[in-house]
Amino acid sequence: MKALISNRNIITRVLNLSLGKSLGQGVELKDVAVPTILDDEILVKVLAVALNPTDFKHIDFISPPHSIIGCDYVGEVAKVGRNAAKAWNIGDRVAGAVHGGIYSDRGAFAEYLKIDSDLAWKVPPGVSDAEATTYGISAISAMLALNVHLGIPWADEPRKAQHRGAVTHPSVFIYAGSTCAGLFCIQLAKAAGYTVVTTASPRSFDLVKRYGADRVFDYRSPNATDEITKEFPNITSAVDCFSEGSSTEFCATVLKKNGGKVVTLLDQGTSKIKGVEYEMIMAYTLFGRAFSLLPPIGPKFEAKPLDRNALARFYASLPQVAKDVKPPPISIVDGGFDGILLGLNQLRRGEVSGSKLVVNL
Repeated sequence: MKALISNRNIITRVLNLSLGKSLGQGVELKDVAVPTILDDEILVKVLAVALNPTDFKHIDFISPPHSIIGCDYVGEVAKVGRNAAKAWNIGDRVAGAVHGGIYSDRGAFAEYLKIDSDLAWKVPPGVSDAEATTYGISAISAMLALNVHLGIPWADEPRKAQHRGAVTHPSVFIYAGSTCAGLFCIQLAKAAGYTVVTTASPRSFDLVKRYGADRVFDYRSPNATDEITKEFPNITSAVDCFSEGSSTEFCATVLKKNGGKVVTLLDQGTSKIKGVEYEMIMAYTLFGRAFSLLPPIGPKFEAKPLDRNALARFYASLPQVAKDVKPPPISIVDGGFDGILLGLNQLRRGEVSGSKLVVNL
């Protein structure tokens, strides 16, 4: 099969990391063996993929040579392991995410991929291939942040009956609500009955409101945190979907009065505000395997069975809740594997805003 394979040595990756930019292509289209599946796995013929910043970051800084790149996918089941036959049939439409970029036999930017049979979701007829492929890294990061780390109820849990009289809904703060992860956070929080407060640039106000945000503030306003805390003084939970610059400090300031937890997507160190805790998440812990970033020298992450159980639960429920959790806006990139490289360069240059890039293979 054809697949996009990493080819950077450790010296080039460390140099890229120190410079904060990419030197050379770092990936090439090669013919490699179709992955061999185990009894609990399925083999998927890939039909389309969605692109994430983590894909080019793996190429530039993380992936050891000979690794298949890519996380988000949609496809058809081509082969079923012995233990997976109760849940899957050949020809079923399937979507999800894999930990692309560190394995030689596991990645989405390929004609075939393999995945644990319970860590993928069966795509219902009303969801297109392009839509289905967007419920990958961004969606599962939102789930990990809200349901696992902040303890917000799951989207498929029945809401408690409302009593007569005024009802106060708990509030959650989402920084960068117009990002793909932000849009999924907004929807999952709304499905749990929360009031969602978020930030965006004025041009994205209508977008985040369409996805369920109750109140949106301009993150560039010098009075934004004061305005948020005045209107929503009891927020104790936040997700920073940007996690760069001063974004996490912004979140901590929103939580300053009561304290609480800010979940971040990148390491932001330790909070300087008493009572406010920072907690970084890494979506790859959801796959239940130990791994290392920038191997062999990078930080190591232990296997987290509870995170894996959370991903299995999320994808098992997604066919039912997808009608209430919409995909982000989509931009189709033509060109197959060449289109993937084109789209990744657009992401590198910061040219993509308010949409998810999807490439048909």
